[in-house]
Amino acid sequence: MKSIKKEIKIDDININVYKSGIKSNKTDVLWIELPVDSSIAGVFTKSETSSAAVKYCKKNLSPNRDNNTVKSILVNSGNANAFTGKKGEKTVSEIIKFLSDLQNCNPKEIFTASTGVIGEFLDSGKIINSIKKDMPFSKNSWLEASKAIMTTDTFHKISSAKCKIENEEVNIIGIAKGSGMIAPNMATMLAFIFTDANISSQVLQKILLYQNERTFNSISVDSDTSTSDTVLLVSTNKKNNKFITSYNDPKVRKFENKVYELMLSLAKQIVRDGEGASKFIELNILNAKSFKAAKKIGMSIANSPLVKTAIAGEDANWGRIIMAIGKSYEKIIPNKIKIYFGNHLVTKNGMKYSNYSERIISKYLKKEEIHITIDLSMGNKDWKVYTCDFTEKYIKINADYRS
Repeated sequence: MKSIKKEIKIDDININVYKSGIKSNKTDVLWIELPVDSSIAGVFTKSETSSAAVKYCKKNLSPNRDNNTVKSILVNSGNANAFTGKKGEKTVSEIIKFLSDLQNCNPKEIFTASTGVIGEFLDSGKIINSIKKDMPFSKNSWLEASKAIMTTDTFHKISSAKCKIENEEVNIIGIAKGSGMIAPNMATMLAFIFTDANISSQVLQKILLYQNERTFNSISVDSDTSTSDTVLLVSTNKKNNKFITSYNDPKVRKFENKVYELMLSLAKQIVRDGEGASKFIELNILNAKSFKAAKKIGMSIANSPLVKTAIAGEDANWGRIIMAIGKSYEKIIPNKIKIYFGNHLVTKNGMKYSNYSERIISKYLKKEEIHITIDLSMGNKDWKVYTCDFTEKYIKINADYRS
């Protein structure tokens, strides 16, 4: 899903998109204004070289507060403001002060994110002056919002959903960016999800942490984790359902399922837009002894350059799957492993399946969407991981990134 035909509207959210000059004649700043007492949750990169924006966001989300609130989210593309020292921190402080003064709110209610080139200084003046001029390129368009945060992306990423809480129809919409430097270690890329459900930040945080593992934390394009990875989940609390303060509240389940579906849609869009990718790959790890083991094996396969290049070349070299399973260092029983490409059995009893046909597998690998199943036969825990192939175009995109 690359776009939505009709945009879902969430009342009292103001979307402003600017051409600030960070990127040449392209939209590069997204400012989202939110109503008073909007709840917020977030997950961020675990990188030790994380950006100044990530550090400030982490500080602003307090686990000790009854309800973390947000008034503004400011995102820029074209410059990651990472590894820019005290100057980079000052840039974020200037933006936060300007917005908190403008909106007469606590600085802890301002969240920022930056994406783009690492090590380049970000000019806060370009962002602040764009907002001061009050001449946005577009207003109240999620479509334009999703475009403003793109870097090497070839298409914008957006998804929406609806569900009912009590008798209230609740709206959910999300945008994301990401194409390269995708191998999450908590979240990945940038993603911003909004709803009008009446729900506390603590509940949103639990939903986000769990569903992030199943979606953004289960994808890989190139095994590299960004300095800027940020995922924020926000509720305006404008619906009339009774305020939800407990994750165990039965009303949470339908809402959480819809959030999961939306996050998975965005995560898959990122993989499909992987830099230079020609094939989308779904890895289904079945019957592991634990979810952790299943995911670790899946990510080991997804992050293998040899697996990814074999699939790019439509080479039925299933031995590379065996290699990647082994290098996960998870305990397995080789004789029990079954590998399927699509519905075609490849291995059984610790060796190549007796009726294996390389011709059939090679033909299957010509598809644009590849499904590989690894049945470990060691337990009852399953996990899915999503990745893409490696092509020569990936090298070209990244070799020319700053040129």
